[in-house]
Amino acid sequence: MSEKMNAITISRRSNRLFVEEQQLLEAGKAGGHESRQISGDEKERDRPQRETVSTSSSIKVLQMPVVELGMALCPIFPTTSEDIGKQVIKSLQVAKASAKVKTDARPINFGVVLPGSIFRSSYPSEEDYEYLDTLGLKTILSLVKKDPFPDHFSSFMQRNDIRHCVINMQGTKKVEIPEVIMRSIMTVALDDSNYPILIHCNHGKHRTGCAVAVLRHVTGWNLDSVLEEYRAYAEPKVRECDVTYIKEYQVSNLQGLFADGIHRFVDTVLAGPRMAQMFMFTAMMMVILLATALFW
Repeated sequence: MSEKMNAITISRRSNRLFVEEQQLLEAGKAGGHESRQISGDEKERDRPQRETVSTSSSIKVLQMPVVELGMALCPIFPTTSEDIGKQVIKSLQVAKASAKVKTDARPINFGVVLPGSIFRSSYPSEEDYEYLDTLGLKTILSLVKKDPFPDHFSSFMQRNDIRHCVINMQGTKKVEIPEVIMRSIMTVALDDSNYPILIHCNHGKHRTGCAVAVLRHVTGWNLDSVLEEYRAYAEPKVRECDVTYIKEYQVSNLQGLFADGIHRFVDTVLAGPRMAQMFMFTAMMMVILLATALFW
């Protein structure tokens, strides 16, 4: 398996917005779902405890994230058990309503992980670009490598200055997910400088499902809710190997993720056209200055 992360280019544009899911996720009603509850599974006992402190309003505040990443987690992630509970309820509603076949201008299995910031889907097709424009994407994280990527996909990203990160993650049915791969995914998915970001694989079920599940672990969801969301997107092809991976995943594996250098597991990162142009201009100026110095 390749454990390297390649990268290409970027894009952005705009059209009509499907608001139902955003409304569910941004303005849904509260639900008392205690998201700090941990499964009784024996292997869960090794997971770092979600420490809490009490406020004057008796709302428990989680020490987020649940593992020390070496960098502060984006403040738009909910941090109280009450807010995480609301997020769980709204996210599961959206997950259960996700389209498994093409029904509109969105990618199949499209979903909102974090409103306005993190999205998930299957592999985008040409008819999806008009909708994706409305998201104002800054980054697309592909968990599958195409050689080459379709011209229309590359053109869409170049045209809209979207940074393209590629992690060649093998199908979860074929091999166990190497920790270096998941760490690479998290360095991109948890870095808010990449937001808004779309995370996708081929079908938006297994690879994307496992990646989002780890992200949910890090941000305080309880195991039952993490599995319920995975199953909602993976139906009718839930993989027991994925379920086992999600149950057994130790968030402590991500300890110091950013402290050791954000690109530790990133082999190459090619930015969008604008940054590429700036790089070329800088390189040309350096050559001119060097030549001038030599012949002065």
